[in-house]
Amino acid sequence: MKRFRILPSLVAVALFAALPQAALSSGGDGYGSNRFASEYQVAAGVLPQFAGGNLGVLPGTYWRVYHYLAYQASKGRALTPQQLAALELDRWHVGKGSDWDYSYEAEKNGSGAWLQARAGYAKQWGLADVKLDVMGDVDHASYVNCHADAFRQAALTMKARAQLGAGGKADQWHKAWLQGQDAVFANCAEPPYQYGSPQPKRVPQLPPPVPANAPDWLKADQAYQTAAALFYARSFDAARKQFQAVAQDAKSPWRTLGGYLAARSLIRSATLEQDGKAPDRDARLALARKELEALAPSYAPARQMISLVDARLDPVGRIAVLARRLDQEPFNAETPRLLSDYLVLLDKQPRSAMVAAQEPLTAWIGSMQAEAPLDLDADPNSEDVQRARLQALAKLRQDWLKQKDGGALWLAPLVTLAHAGELSEAERKAAAAVPAGHPLYLTVQYNLARLAVAEKRAAQADKDIDRLMASHGKAMSVATANRYLALKMLTAPTLDEFLKAAPRKPDMVEVGEPIDSKPAQAETDEDFRRTVFRYLPLGELKTLLAHPRLPAAMKAPLEETVMARALILGDEATALALLDRVAASRKTTEHLYARYRKAASGAERKLAGALILVNTPELNPAVIDGQGRTRYWGCRSEGIEPADAQPAQPPRYLGPEQLAQAAREQQQLLKLPLRTEFIAPTLLSWAKQKPNDEEAPKALHFFVASTRMECPYGTDKEEKEQPRAQYSKEAFNLLHKLYPNSKWARQTKYFF
Repeated sequence: MKRFRILPSLVAVALFAALPQAALSSGGDGYGSNRFASEYQVAAGVLPQFAGGNLGVLPGTYWRVYHYLAYQASKGRALTPQQLAALELDRWHVGKGSDWDYSYEAEKNGSGAWLQARAGYAKQWGLADVKLDVMGDVDHASYVNCHADAFRQAALTMKARAQLGAGGKADQWHKAWLQGQDAVFANCAEPPYQYGSPQPKRVPQLPPPVPANAPDWLKADQAYQTAAALFYARSFDAARKQFQAVAQDAKSPWRTLGGYLAARSLIRSATLEQDGKAPDRDARLALARKELEALAPSYAPARQMISLVDARLDPVGRIAVLARRLDQEPFNAETPRLLSDYLVLLDKQPRSAMVAAQEPLTAWIGSMQAEAPLDLDADPNSEDVQRARLQALAKLRQDWLKQKDGGALWLAPLVTLAHAGELSEAERKAAAAVPAGHPLYLTVQYNLARLAVAEKRAAQADKDIDRLMASHGKAMSVATANRYLALKMLTAPTLDEFLKAAPRKPDMVEVGEPIDSKPAQAETDEDFRRTVFRYLPLGELKTLLAHPRLPAAMKAPLEETVMARALILGDEATALALLDRVAASRKTTEHLYARYRKAASGAERKLAGALILVNTPELNPAVIDGQGRTRYWGCRSEGIEPADAQPAQPPRYLGPEQLAQAAREQQQLLKLPLRTEFIAPTLLSWAKQKPNDEEAPKALHFFVASTRMECPYGTDKEEKEQPRAQYSKEAFNLLHKLYPNSKWARQTKYFF
């Protein structure tokens, strides 16, 4: 499930009650960021430098607020620390944090402060405590019904009315006021009902009538309270009529607010009733806008509300207005609100509309993101994504690069989107000529090196990377340095240089974590593992194991992978060389490794290997498919891996013979059946002989157990086509027939 921050003013009128969002647009839940180079955000520790123009490498997958910061810096309008602080960024949010916990944290939604202020007066007048829920519910979709501003205004009014006098009738009138306000806020919550059953019709809880001899202030307040109660109870027509009456009362202190909330009643009815699809929705919004315009010259909230109504009536037009203002106006007090509204509205627009926009800010952000998957599980090579990429490339060349300022600003998305062979010589030269002091310099240079690798010009890319790391390395953020190291790992001319580029520092993206809190030794990114296991043949993997630069954290996983491959491929010499090291941490199964050493070469050793495999399911051959995705013994790949973690090219230092051997081994591994199906023939053939061996019933037990939930992502075969079910049943029957009194048989109650 995805959630996105919406500016409080937007929530207040439910302009955007439901926004189906993309994880890579303004933000989303459930994402798993690369801890060495975040695909989505800038580390908090370097955010001031980023906003100030030290952009490093700018990925297209960054959330849009970071592209906005990059655009401004590239236009010579880098944000100062004070301006950045005014945005109050929290990941993809503009403004303080998320409203996710707004509904149940009283200190955040304002109800707590109101109840605290109310408590003393309530005790004085003998009124019972009340509970508040600020959320409304329409067709099982929640929205914020009562906002913090309402609670603050009520607390101020309550205090002011208490100062009108004390004792006698004054106390009676103040108590009546508080009873009326309690009735107003009782309408904030939704009446309880069973989920799935029809939602009951709301019955407004109105303030009690006041006596004829009540003071004028109480009568005016009671009229306003009645309108507010109707408003929160979703009786919008009645609320509007009552607010209009308040607005027409020249003596009422709520006169201006009454006119404003009469228009707000129209807005809420248009956006909440029938899920905002009422036939006269636009007519109501248009009428509300007209009434707000009359108030706008002297009432700031009305001016702000007009912009939100415009966003509902013409979202594309409003995006254009916001883009122009954000691009052309100096940073000011309104900028955070404008930016928040702009980002929310962009989330409703298709990618193609952004790319085709006439406003430079929108077109630039859309172009930078044109190849970013719009969903966490989306394939970056899908037809839709590639269509958007090609559209953006054409638009960049047709419109933006031809302009006077069409230099580095527009070359950056061009080289970011380009694939091998797609840049013209003129475009390549223009990109190479971007000055070193430009905020997008490292982005352009990184992508030129990336393209050089893809175009088999790795030697040139290696020189360029070394030059850039030497000249800019000290000023690079951790994420940028790691991105360059990932390229260097592919362009390195020797194994030693390859391993020098492997260690990475963590990119501390969480707020409050020191950026240098962890040392770099022994830490590697997933690209190292995928490169090693996909492109290095078994012989080179053994060389890697013996190299002094191998990161310590990779030693044990690499030993296990090499051991698994050796057992699978029948490479007894390699398996024997690793036995002691792999067995060292496995006290309960070390005897199986000793058994392998003692076994005769051939069938006996193959059985010993099968016993090791069935007892140690963590021994994994680490198969990487042609798309760079992890597979497990005939299972489907483990989801879509991040695009920048998929090594598209083998390391340069490997020779043709090594790559050919690695490809042959990979083909063997990719053709493997499921793990249990690989082990079954050897294991079951041996077990049928009823060997007087404690390992037999134990192995049968573990075999049956391992057939369950073997592939969490499924397989390419239908279940009925998989022999593992039959193998499991056969192993179960053998165990109970041949070893009925063993503890392993007692522990194996099912074969499915």
